[in-house]
Amino acid sequence: MNGAGVQKAPAGHEARRPSSNSPSHFPAGKMLVESYTSEMGEGDKPLYNPMNPDHPQSSVIVDLKDPIQVHLLTETALSDSKEYEILSQEEVDDLKKQIQSLSQRVEQTKANLAIQAKYRDAAISMAKLYSPTGPKRRSLLGNRLSGGDSAREADVERQASERRCEELAAELFSLEKRLMVPQRRLLRHTAGILQMTHRASTKAQKDPTSGTDARPNLIPGSPESLYTYSNGRNSLEPAADDFGFDDASLYLPLDAFDGQQPGRTRNNAIQIPTKSPGREQNQLREETDRLRQENTRLLVEIEELRNDGAERVAVLSETERKMEDLNNNLRELIIRSNPTKYSNFQIPPPTYNNGRGSGLEPGDLVGSQLTYLGNGLAAALEEQNVKDAESARGADAETVATKATLAQAEGIMQTLNRQVSEMLQARESDYPSPPDSSESRLEDQLDYLQDAVATIQTEMSRAAEISSSSSANKQKTDRVETVLTGLWDIIQAGYADIQHRKAERRKVRADKGLDPDEEDMSADEAIDPDEPYSLQAFSAKVQWLYAQATSLKDQKSVLKRQIKQQRELNNKSSSEKDKELMQATEELKTTRSMLDSVEQEAKDAQEKLAKALRDLDIVQQTSANNESASYEQAREQLMERDNMIAQLQENGEELRKELSRAEDNVTLVGGQLEDALRAKNLAETRMTGLEKELKEKDEELERMNGMIIELKTEATIAKAELEGAYGSRAQRAAEVAKVTQNAELTELTAQNQKLRKELENTLKELELITKETIAATKEKLDIEGQLDDAVAAQTNLEGEVDRLRDKLNSEVSKLQEQLDAEKLKVPPSPGVNGAAQSRAGAAMLSEQFRATMKEERRKFQDEMKEEQAKRRKLEDELRALRRTQGPGKSPLGPLSPRS
Repeated sequence: MNGAGVQKAPAGHEARRPSSNSPSHFPAGKMLVESYTSEMGEGDKPLYNPMNPDHPQSSVIVDLKDPIQVHLLTETALSDSKEYEILSQEEVDDLKKQIQSLSQRVEQTKANLAIQAKYRDAAISMAKLYSPTGPKRRSLLGNRLSGGDSAREADVERQASERRCEELAAELFSLEKRLMVPQRRLLRHTAGILQMTHRASTKAQKDPTSGTDARPNLIPGSPESLYTYSNGRNSLEPAADDFGFDDASLYLPLDAFDGQQPGRTRNNAIQIPTKSPGREQNQLREETDRLRQENTRLLVEIEELRNDGAERVAVLSETERKMEDLNNNLRELIIRSNPTKYSNFQIPPPTYNNGRGSGLEPGDLVGSQLTYLGNGLAAALEEQNVKDAESARGADAETVATKATLAQAEGIMQTLNRQVSEMLQARESDYPSPPDSSESRLEDQLDYLQDAVATIQTEMSRAAEISSSSSANKQKTDRVETVLTGLWDIIQAGYADIQHRKAERRKVRADKGLDPDEEDMSADEAIDPDEPYSLQAFSAKVQWLYAQATSLKDQKSVLKRQIKQQRELNNKSSSEKDKELMQATEELKTTRSMLDSVEQEAKDAQEKLAKALRDLDIVQQTSANNESASYEQAREQLMERDNMIAQLQENGEELRKELSRAEDNVTLVGGQLEDALRAKNLAETRMTGLEKELKEKDEELERMNGMIIELKTEATIAKAELEGAYGSRAQRAAEVAKVTQNAELTELTAQNQKLRKELENTLKELELITKETIAATKEKLDIEGQLDDAVAAQTNLEGEVDRLRDKLNSEVSKLQEQLDAEKLKVPPSPGVNGAAQSRAGAAMLSEQFRATMKEERRKFQDEMKEEQAKRRKLEDELRALRRTQGPGKSPLGPLSPRS
């Protein structure tokens, strides 16, 4: 850019990596890796100039003690930075953040590249170790294993390490190239703001003692106050006379000199702000934080209210659901108990979930559910009472019928026993009388009849013996025959009387329209009361009577058992009724006690009535006032309760609306997420195109920068030659003033303006390209973050693959060992007994060889395990470095631009 800049730089300051002015093609991967690894090995060598101890960080060529060189450098710098872009504070902060982020990523990439370079060197060493030309492994299995899969695996790892190093080197080159863009903009902004605020002194500061210039090295004056500079971007040193010449005037049209006198400064100072922008920004930030905290607190309260409302609604809904299930079960029980009567029993009211479309709210149907439950319980209790009453009536009727049957049987047995007793007592006067029917049981009557029948049979046998043995006993036999005939007549008369009573009973039931009783249709209907007497008929009749007595006895025991069971069933069925009865009794007692207390209170009230009547007027007035006050108080409480209920309903309505809005928001967020994914894909596609355009623009920018540098260099050389050929600036200004109207100068001025406009258009295009580049860079940063996540997932998968590979290697080793053992086994061969000793020796040698092979194999496996452990250790260190070098790492300062 100047006379010093065109000279060749010394060997100690050449660029150690491709610069922005290098050719546009991307450097080779291996070249980048070697360049970066050598740079990391040597480190950054700081610049040092022994000729300038006050400014050691400067070129060894520059001489700051030379006033002409310093003045020329200053003037050139002010002229070059005149058109540089001046940014706002927000843009400066944004550029610093970009520089900080990119610098951090550059450092991380450098660290990763250093580690990957170590892995690459280790992989190269492993590949050399397993290569055929490398040193042989002293192992019995070395030739088989090291020359096969292990060599290929080592070569694959070497290639993968080299590929990763090349990728990291390319990424580092790209990051450094991207870092140069914001650094260049920031440096240009710094140079531009310094150029704008710099103004040289109108008069040289003379030393009063020596009369020389007091400024060291004739360096122009320092920047003035920020609130007193002008925006003219014309800060070069003015001329001492009225014909002062300024380099900036070359770029101005000729009519710009008409409205302003030479050497006159502009008076457009910026007013000092009354309030610090930083303080106001801090206040706004604090207010924003406070409002954000308040908003967060309100959101938390709304969420708590929504949760409380949801819990209450859930409890009410669950209660209604349980009551509906209970009512449905109760309805089924009532219908099952009496389908005819309760077939159309009322259906339970629906719950909030089933009646959501009818405008019902949770809790509205609790009262109707309780009412339905009370009605159902009342109906079930009524049906149970009816069933108990019917069961009691059936048991009573059955008991009455049984008692009637027993009474009838007892009457028949008593008649028979009485007749038999009379007959036997006529034969034997000391025969016992039958048991009394009022004091005896049916069993006693049957026992007496059985004894009598046995006695009669004995007498009949005796009579038959007597009649057969002797005719003398014929009289006695006739007497027995007479007795038996009398007994026959008595039995026949008894059965005739029984049949007559049954006929009368059937006639009475038929007159009443009732069905005939099954008890009247008994087996004694087949008895003929007019059958004549014979000894065989009498014997059959007695046997039939005995069978009837035995059957009646069995029926009596069965009836007793049935009565007992029926009583037990009645007791069991009435246990619940007894409980209800006990509860009713307790309630009755409670009611009676309350009634007694009420009666006592009534008596007390009657006693106090006379006194109350005397004070009736005063009491009525006081009571009216109290009732009015209590009524107002109750009314206010009721209104407050109604308001509270309305408020709760409104809150519930708001909560439901918020819930619906939240569901809509979730749906909207899902749609937005899908749109974002589609936009991401489009952005990736667009970013690819923008990267291509960015590369083209970078190439064009590099070409333009080269052209600008060449033009500036030529202009500086021409300026120096002009000063050497045509004298000082004042002389040249005077000559230029004389030839102002020259046509050649006019043509040059027009050409200069044209070139200036083209340069401005080029700079505008460059700004647009830079903005697009920044936007594309931001998108690329986001995508690179996602790529980092993918790399982390890939690292985890690689670890899992390594683990599975180790497991597979161990299994392969075990199988190989088993295979070797099978190969070394001695096969059985038939032979004579004399060959046993030779087989034993061969087996011993085989065992020794197997032990030797096993030891060699174990050593080889130990060596392989050590190598794998080292490799895994290095990989673990790499993963740890990747985890620690994240966005939370302490930021580094921006890199200094390299020459």
